[in-house]
Amino acid sequence: MYEVISFSEGGEPDWERMKNVFSPNAHLRRITPDGVEHFDLPTFQSMVQEMLDIGIYTSFYEYETARRVDCFGALAHVLSIYETKRNPSTLGFLGRGVNSIQLLWSRESWQVLSLLWDEETEKNPLNLDQIFSSEVVHG
Repeated sequence: MYEVISFSEGGEPDWERMKNVFSPNAHLRRITPDGVEHFDLPTFQSMVQEMLDIGIYTSFYEYETARRVDCFGALAHVLSIYETKRNPSTLGFLGRGVNSIQLLWSRESWQVLSLLWDEETEKNPLNLDQIFSSEVVHG
């Protein structure tokens, strides 16, 4: 997933591979200070293309720094910590946050069925110990 959304200077996300990584019915949701934005894959691609067209992004690199995976049968949930940069060789990062990813096994590969992400802010600092505390609650 991170590979298809990352791109070097003058490039763009790998739209064709994105169609294989994400289920055709995938839901993408971004938490913002104003609420939750909802996208299907074509709407997400349009939003990103608009940002590329007006020059907000000329390159983008997002990568995983930690994860927790829970699986059962044909479903998986991944809690993935990420950082973003303009390019892989940059020392610092632009931002970081958490992706909550639901995956579905589809014949030969896992596909993203749902992606929900929240970015770190001053009011919402990233605390890995808190994120990865694994208390199982039985109801």
